[in-house]
Amino acid sequence: MAHRPLGRKEFLAALGKGGACMCAAAAGMRSALAGQTAAPASKPGDPTAERAAKRMEFVDGWVRRFFAALDQTVDEPTRRNLMAANGRACYAAHSEPPKKTPGPDAFEKFKAWVAQQGKSRGYAIEDDVISFEFVGSAETGRAAPESVCLCPTAEARKAGELSPTYCLCSVGYVREMHERILGRSVEVELVDSVLRGGKRCRFRLTLA
Repeated sequence: MAHRPLGRKEFLAALGKGGACMCAAAAGMRSALAGQTAAPASKPGDPTAERAAKRMEFVDGWVRRFFAALDQTVDEPTRRNLMAANGRACYAAHSEPPKKTPGPDAFEKFKAWVAQQGKSRGYAIEDDVISFEFVGSAETGRAAPESVCLCPTAEARKAGELSPTYCLCSVGYVREMHERILGRSVEVELVDSVLRGGKRCRFRLTLA
């Protein structure tokens, strides 16, 4: 069948329909792009999960830079004392005050507890030396996986990504915890830690 040429009116009508479709498509695209750019960006002070993630991202970098600077500018004894003091404060901030002062038999009671169920909590005692490792999370009260730092600030860090100085905070934490239990001074040595390449953070405690 031969095609009849479009008349002027028919051509303009067809062109109008096509143009309307193109305009509608363009308008839809503009609306979509406007929707993408109009989404509010995270800004300081926003009480949103997006902003919290942004803060944590910043803190991750800040912590790494801070401890690098600390190692370069502060002597080791001062770093140890500073981090231990912070660890003590951290334990105190997240623990209930002791309800009563431990008695003189506190260590004997503690040894009896370790003999019964202490192994599952990461304890062992030989003579008067206590070996302890974190096998559970204080935050959840549950068993924790190996090779994960249990400090929320560093839980996403791998071994070697932070200065070893960071782990000295746990020395003060463990000391405060056990001095409250035993009612006497305790010396704490950090034997190994996740951020130093260990599977668990391990400590040796001796009665002072």
